[in-house]
Amino acid sequence: MFMFKKTRIMITLLLIALMAVAVTQAQDEEEESAVLADFEAEELLLAKDSDNLDIGFVPWGDSVGNVTLELVTAEEDLALPEQDDDNTVLAVTYDIGSFGGFTHALTDGEEWVSQDWTEFTTLDFWLYGAESGAMIQVEIFDNRAPDATSDSAERFYYRIEDNFTGWQFFSIPFEFFQRRTDWQPSGAPADGLGLDEVHGYSFGFPVGVGEFTSYIDNVAVSTGEGNVNQMGAIVEADAEGDGETVVKVEPVDMPEYNADGEWELVWSDEFDEEAGEPINADFWTCEVGGWGWGNQQLEHNTDRTDNVVHDGEGNLVITAREEEFRGNDYTSGRCNSMDKVEFTYGRVEARINLPEGQGMWPAFWMLGADFPEIGWPETGEIDIMEYIGAEPRSIHGTVHGPEYYGSGGLGARFINDEPVADDFHVFGIEWQPEIIRWTFNGEVYHELDPERLYGGTWVFDDDFFMLINVAVGGTWPGSPDETTVFPQEMLMDWVRIYQRQ
Repeated sequence: MFMFKKTRIMITLLLIALMAVAVTQAQDEEEESAVLADFEAEELLLAKDSDNLDIGFVPWGDSVGNVTLELVTAEEDLALPEQDDDNTVLAVTYDIGSFGGFTHALTDGEEWVSQDWTEFTTLDFWLYGAESGAMIQVEIFDNRAPDATSDSAERFYYRIEDNFTGWQFFSIPFEFFQRRTDWQPSGAPADGLGLDEVHGYSFGFPVGVGEFTSYIDNVAVSTGEGNVNQMGAIVEADAEGDGETVVKVEPVDMPEYNADGEWELVWSDEFDEEAGEPINADFWTCEVGGWGWGNQQLEHNTDRTDNVVHDGEGNLVITAREEEFRGNDYTSGRCNSMDKVEFTYGRVEARINLPEGQGMWPAFWMLGADFPEIGWPETGEIDIMEYIGAEPRSIHGTVHGPEYYGSGGLGARFINDEPVADDFHVFGIEWQPEIIRWTFNGEVYHELDPERLYGGTWVFDDDFFMLINVAVGGTWPGSPDETTVFPQEMLMDWVRIYQRQ
């Protein structure tokens, strides 16, 4: 009898222990978070540190007062879903000509400090949309240069389309943030989003849309999985903030390159969709923005079918238009295959009918797949075809790398007998280990290998992705003039990748 009681007690204790372990495991599996700003203070902190740098909540823009910040009580329509108690949120009122937003420069109350976010996976916040129809850019300020006394924090961004009203919850995985290539502060490192020394975050608001007010609350970092897709494709969140299931980008599975094999077609986009259909999002992402793209370009690139669309006749059409749009005088399209179609080596070709006219700058080109981590020009760039309207019979094939970039890029010019834009042509490269050959209608007109880089670093033996775009204006082609006719169209019959198999 005593042994039975003892055994029963031991079994009971064991069950209790197992239950405790189960509860502990369940708690461990719950998401953890750290609040960065809940806006429940009596006033927003805005001060200077010992280096005279702004800390706290810092509005900025192209003119004084184009962005204002105010703490307001969330009542009635402003109440968050399931809000029971009193709550204060941040109201951001803006009327921006060319740029504006606010930064939360992390601080201990006296100095600009950094935080270690490496234990977390997402940046979370509630956003009350203004339905401006434009993009809100969220940025992370990563590590600064050693011993810096100025703002040298490296910028990484994600964009949200402001196409909704009311509260929505956003949870953005850190892996979805991309390094800004249009601008970085002087001295900014180029060592990727490390997250061990984060100095803050910012929200940049829409340009050229008039006066709007958005609201933000409960900015935090968490260990969640996120509820948005990669850049450009937003998953709508429901009122409770649960969001839809994230459908992550599945890259195209490319075969292994065989240097001794024959060229075989391994991927193509034939652009055979019905008229009015947008570009295939399984292969391409259309970039959005009008900040010059590092070349003082004049257009605002959009993801609208007004600018990038199938024509129903077997072509993708990228259209440059003369129209006022969010602070720019022109619109166009720029699409890339990053994270979707990436590969090392191949015969890469596109059959294209180019636009024409002064100031037009269409291109078919490639960037290294590590571009978001290390930036340009270290990542490498292969310009399969560039054309400027001022040279109607010429095309250019060029590479850019760590020591040879911009006007110092290395390449060649091909001069055709007739204006290139008069008809379709096939522009391509044959890219193999330590050699790239440029082709026009199948004929090689230039080749490059490491020995011809004049001591420069060869960075063309890793994965690259493709880009297609029509730029308007810029440092190389110059601006359109009275002879330039709009709209201008680039018709793409197909893009094909062959590899040796």
